[in-house]
Amino acid sequence: MNYSSCYNNKKELWVRFMNYDEMLLFVEDTLNSNNGIRSSNPLFSFRNRFEHIKRVYNWSVLLLEDCPNCNKEAVLTAAIFHDVGYSCRNDKHNESSARIFMEYAKKHNFDEEFSNLVYDLIFKHSHKAYLKEEGTPIELVILLEADLLDEEGALGLVWDFMAEGAKRPTSYKQALDSIYIHSAHILNQNFMVTPLAKKLWAKKQNFIKAFIEELSSDLFLKE
Repeated sequence: MNYSSCYNNKKELWVRFMNYDEMLLFVEDTLNSNNGIRSSNPLFSFRNRFEHIKRVYNWSVLLLEDCPNCNKEAVLTAAIFHDVGYSCRNDKHNESSARIFMEYAKKHNFDEEFSNLVYDLIFKHSHKAYLKEEGTPIELVILLEADLLDEEGALGLVWDFMAEGAKRPTSYKQALDSIYIHSAHILNQNFMVTPLAKKLWAKKQNFIKAFIEELSSDLFLKE
């Protein structure tokens, strides 16, 4: 009897029936219980961390379409739990998130090897420098890319405008200056590693450049 084959088949069956909707509900309830949904910064009170988590999950789904050799289930699970540890206590959220996930995994009898992988992804997701290191597991690369892609481009501009509005700006020029400052990191370099993520990041860069040019023109600031 091939015990290894039986184990792998059992593991594959277990993974196939993972309930992502249930995980999302757990994460939302946990964030609400710990007052972790909203940012403590009054300028960013519009930011909803659970909505961010759902978008990172969707970015992960998109990126995984171009990554057939990646552990899809580990990435999606890590995406759901990566920010669950935020709370009013201002703990290191990556460590808290990894711990909360592991408690959930044990309660739901997740495979130990799988749980350890997801724990590692969550624990490391705050350190974007891993994208520049050789040998970074593809699962961590995808998670980091998905996290970075959210709230950039069009959504990043909305963030800038809403935050600027909270400061009670006195001119449109102030909003434009804010875009210049906060978009520098996306305009000057491409952090992405996988081909699809590079393409998506470049699309966001082009959108921001075009918007800045158009707004500058409307304000008659172009030379």
